[in-house]
Amino acid sequence: MIATIDEFLWLFGAIFGMLRSIKMKDYRVSHASERKSLQYEEVIYRQDSYDDFLWRAEQNILRKEFSRLSPGMRYLDFACGTGRILQLGEGYVGDSVGIDIAPEMLDIARTKVKHSRLVAGDLTQRDYFSEELFDMITAFRFFLNAQPSLREEGMNVLASKLHDKNSTLIFNMHGNLWSHRLGTKIWFWLRGHRLNTSSYRQSIQLVHAHGLEVIRWYGFGWVPKVFYRIFNPRIMFALDHKIAKIPGARYVAYDLVFVCRRKSDFA
Repeated sequence: MIATIDEFLWLFGAIFGMLRSIKMKDYRVSHASERKSLQYEEVIYRQDSYDDFLWRAEQNILRKEFSRLSPGMRYLDFACGTGRILQLGEGYVGDSVGIDIAPEMLDIARTKVKHSRLVAGDLTQRDYFSEELFDMITAFRFFLNAQPSLREEGMNVLASKLHDKNSTLIFNMHGNLWSHRLGTKIWFWLRGHRLNTSSYRQSIQLVHAHGLEVIRWYGFGWVPKVFYRIFNPRIMFALDHKIAKIPGARYVAYDLVFVCRRKSDFA
């Protein structure tokens, strides 16, 4: 039943997206400004904001995954932005690099990382690492808001940059359709606005289409964002941790994190 509803909403969203495609800005250029870079640091991830607490949960996941790496391995952070994840991951590997299309974002990243290389460019348009493959790749806050064609291009190029069958790609979808995001999406639709969503099923389909498989996945975030604003956010974060212990709760979590590798039977 859920799959049927999921398919219907996906089809509806696809049609709605096509009708609005002329007005939709290419996600490649949406973050290329100093104002957007500062917004990430000072607004979205300000201390005790909803996204700040979400990032704390993601850090726990990433530390667990980074700890599986050996010191000599190579790591790429795709669409690295202001360097949050790259700063965390560089201490676990021998060589780390971040790439982002927005130089303004990289200016902030340079103040955070210690030894990582930073590259300004669009990896979906040009191979800046033609002689390089990576043991781990991360891509956070990219796939949800990327237009469908860019999602496919991004997943395709990242899959091609994995070193071998044991290498991992970790990405997130911070807008699960079957979380509290659904209510927000309906509210936006009634007001004539568009809100991006994905789901576990859609994410799996994207992964499989590019020769990858999900080997582990995580979910976090059940308390609606507005509750973090109205009530004590630390109490709401503690409540989210309590809900995380409920079996099956991750399917309706707001933020889904997937750990992928190549499928052994993919040609």
